[in-house]
Amino acid sequence: MSPFVRAPVVRIVDHTDTITVLGPKGARTFSGDSAELVRAVLEIVAAPTTRAELRAELEQRAGEAVPETLVDELIGVLVADGALVAPEPARPKPVAVRRVVLGITGAVAAVDAPALVRGLQSIGCEVRIALSKSAKKFVSVAALEALTHHAVWHGIWRRDREMPVPHINLAEWAELFIVCPASATTLARIATGDCSDLVAAIAAATRAPVVLVPSMNDAMYESPAVQQNLTTLRAHGRYLVHPAMGHEVAHAPDERRSLLGPAPPAHALVDIVRHLLAQSGPRVLPVGANAWERLWATATLEQLPWHAESVDGPLATALAERCAVGRKLIDLGTGAGTVAIEAARRGYAVTATDIAASALRRARERAGALPIQLVLDDITATCIDTRYDVAVDSGLFHCLPRERWDAYAAAIDRLVAPGGALLLVAHQPGTQLATNPVTDAELRVLLPGFEIARTAPTTLSGGNATLFELEHRL
Repeated sequence: MSPFVRAPVVRIVDHTDTITVLGPKGARTFSGDSAELVRAVLEIVAAPTTRAELRAELEQRAGEAVPETLVDELIGVLVADGALVAPEPARPKPVAVRRVVLGITGAVAAVDAPALVRGLQSIGCEVRIALSKSAKKFVSVAALEALTHHAVWHGIWRRDREMPVPHINLAEWAELFIVCPASATTLARIATGDCSDLVAAIAAATRAPVVLVPSMNDAMYESPAVQQNLTTLRAHGRYLVHPAMGHEVAHAPDERRSLLGPAPPAHALVDIVRHLLAQSGPRVLPVGANAWERLWATATLEQLPWHAESVDGPLATALAERCAVGRKLIDLGTGAGTVAIEAARRGYAVTATDIAASALRRARERAGALPIQLVLDDITATCIDTRYDVAVDSGLFHCLPRERWDAYAAAIDRLVAPGGALLLVAHQPGTQLATNPVTDAELRVLLPGFEIARTAPTTLSGGNATLFELEHRL
């Protein structure tokens, strides 16, 4: 039995003892007991409710039987008027918290910025805002700060301890930079590299994708100069959102007609942002166990750039060379268990750890009946007191803040038995990702009890990496 739910927006008004519902075919007014029944139905269906559940609740409230025909008739009327609808399918959960900088410029569509901010937040985005010099004419700084709980930046030279150089700090913080609305002036600045305004300077400085949402009069949009700038921006790899149909507010209200040029409504832009964010994994690393858990609980494996279905060649060779049935191996930061599964198949006695319970659940699903011990553990504050013949770290170490490297090193020294080995895969310096690459010189300082026996080039998360094979001195 399909449930009904109250429509997200209804056109209903109460007055004295009447209630009026505005539907596609006009207004329908109920009065007296009928009005009270309509109000009761609308209260009950605030959450999805089946016909049988609705009738039962109405009977409980009335203290007497309610005819089925009356319930069916009322449902039919309210469905026809658009007040009752089928529940929307559940939207995908946000893929962790994504960092979005919203640049707002001096186009009239800036008045819709608060709706866009709320929409971005609804899909799991943390939003910071930068304004061009003229944007404040159309939107309230106080309103935007109330929505984001962060300062709104509106000048290159305005700074504080959090943002000593705002156009650089925001550019580096962002995973996605959206300029909406993008005025003709701002489009020209970004196309030519003119950094005289905060919004344009962020666009020049960021390595994040830049999404531009032009919004202007149709004649301006179609002008050769603007079209040339759009062609340049497209060639530069910027994402250009097509405009919508709307009205030119410079015209008198009674003279306005639909024209091409304004920015699309907030809900359409949110759909575009959701799509773009889903195309890539996070460009910034989660911080802390809760953030990693949220990421593993919401992201698909395809959205995680470090996930691989099989162990890469250099690491597979190193595992094979050290393999003997019953040798104890610990896989640190196992994620979805790829290394642990490979090691268990080779005969190792495997313990796999991760800071996120959802990662361990995925590892168990993929491992099936393989005898892998899964342990929820933080390597920088480990509770494990067993010693292992082999420890494997394929991508955990370089995700740690540098201030946690000493705690990691101390744990490795305890976990790896004398004569045992640490197989460490980490990004090479110069890799343009959010990780903290490591050099062999740094490893020698961090792990003085280990000797680097061999290194091999490899890749991880699409970046250049090194496999370090370190042996614990006897």
